[in-house]
Amino acid sequence: MTEIEILLRSQAPLVLGALVRRYGHFDACEDAVQEALLAAATQWPTEGVPDNPRAGWSRSPDAG
Repeated sequence: MTEIEILLRSQAPLVLGALVRRYGHFDACEDAVQEALLAAATQWPTEGVPDNPRAGWSRSPDAG
């Protein structure tokens, strides 16, 4: 298992929990986390891991 896989597996449940606590709607939050995991798994090996990846996952789409 690569370092990226370890990071994704360890952080995904934490991010999902935070999103569900904030927004409810488990199914929608789970879908969002899965999409973020897929994007990270394809981008991070070539672009590098962000300094604080969990922060980016937990941002609300309307927060920008």
